[in-house]
Amino acid sequence: MSTDGADGSIYFPARLHSAEEHLQWWSSVLVPDEVLQSIMDDYDASRTATIGAMVGGKWQAPPRKPEWSQAEYEARAREDADRHNEVVRRWQQQIPKELDRFAVRDAVRTHLAWTYRYTLPNDEQQQLETTQVTVGDYTGTPAEISTRYAMPGFAARHPEAFTRLPDDNADLKRQLEQLRRQVDTYGARASSHYAGYLAEHGHSSEQIDAALQGREPGAPVGQKKALKSFRKS
Repeated sequence: MSTDGADGSIYFPARLHSAEEHLQWWSSVLVPDEVLQSIMDDYDASRTATIGAMVGGKWQAPPRKPEWSQAEYEARAREDADRHNEVVRRWQQQIPKELDRFAVRDAVRTHLAWTYRYTLPNDEQQQLETTQVTVGDYTGTPAEISTRYAMPGFAARHPEAFTRLPDDNADLKRQLEQLRRQVDTYGARASSHYAGYLAEHGHSSEQIDAALQGREPGAPVGQKKALKSFRKS
C-alpha cells in the first residue's frame, strides 16, 4: 500500500499526512482535458453561481417594521439594495469574466486540495488554510484561489465532475440511441406506406396485419370486401 502519495487520481486521491505533502501531491496530479474543457464551457454559469453564493443569493427587501413610514421603509430598502449591489460588484471584479485557459488546470488542483483538506489532521488543515499559493496571476489561500476561478460554482452545478470517471462510451451511446430512433421512425413510415399499398390493392385489414407481422397475406380479397373489413375493425 502506498503511503507517499505515489498512487491516486483526482477521482481516487491519495491520503497524505501533512499540508506540505498534500499540496505537493495535488500540485502535480493529472487533470483530464475533458474536465478542463467542461469547466471552460461552463465558466459563465459557474461564475454567476459562485458570485451568487458569495453574496447570499438574490437581494430581498428587508422586512418592514410597524413604526416605519412608507417613505422610510423605501429609503431603507434602497440603502440595503445598494449595499448588496456593491458587494456583487466587488465579487464581479474579483472573479474575472474570462477564464485563463493557462491557469485552469492548476486552479482545479488547488480547488481539490482545498476540498480534500478534511483528510489531514486538524493542525495540518489549519496550516493548509493559511498557505499562500500562486495560480496564474493571482496569489492567495487555496480557498481564495478556488473562488477566484469560480470552482465552487462549477462543483455545485456538476457535483460528479471531480468524483466520477467520465463515461468514454457516452458519445457512442448517444449516437446509437439517435440511430435507433431514426430506424424506428423509418420503420414506422415504411410500414405505413406498405399498409397503404396493400389496402389500395384490395387486401383486408386481417391480411395487412398478417403482412406487417411477416406472414403471407394471401391473395387480395378485392376493394369491396377490403373496405368492409376496415369498417368492422
